Amino acid sequence: MRLRYAQATILILVSLVASCTVVSRSSAPPSDISANDMGFVYGYVEAENDAIDRVDLVEYGRVYIPPFNKPARVLVYNNGYFMAENIKPGKYVISGFRSARNHYNLARSKRDAYQKIYRIMPGEMEYLGAFNVRVTKQGDLRYGRFSITELQRPGERDALKELYHATEGTAWQDKIARRLRQLRQL
Repeated sequence: MRLRYAQATILILVSLVASCTVVSRSSAPPSDISANDMGFVYGYVEAENDAIDRVDLVEYGRVYIPPFNKPARVLVYNNGYFMAENIKPGKYVISGFRSARNHYNLARSKRDAYQKIYRIMPGEMEYLGAFNVRVTKQGDLRYGRFSITELQRPGERDALKELYHATEGTAWQDKIARRLRQLRQL
């Protein structure tokens, strides 16, 4: 009898943890600006023969334990563009890219060359870049290998043009329009 209670308790706990982690981060439209000091980050990612549906953006040096604290919500679109709104100022890294089939984990590997720290300033927008993820050795990614290449195209203007329409009806759209005007003058 005790064994059944223990099994039931474990099953309930596993179900709760799984329900917290399975929720898609791109299921909701972008939120409006919650405070003047919140930042906005954006970029592009593609993978050969794979569709990236999650970008893990974490604060540098912080440990996340769901459901107590969660990393920033990053919206990833079908065309490869991604954005995260209402980011608290601080230092951030992209810890990984995920698809339905693979987890391209950057933070727990020895691939320190891919670790790039992004400083998000209060109220600012930050372009994280464009990335190509490619599997170089087949197999489970824990034992296989992959490489990440930073791309020149699409650039910041291309990303902003795409995200301009996605942020319609929010104050982020005005900030994107201002940044597009600045890029035309450079």
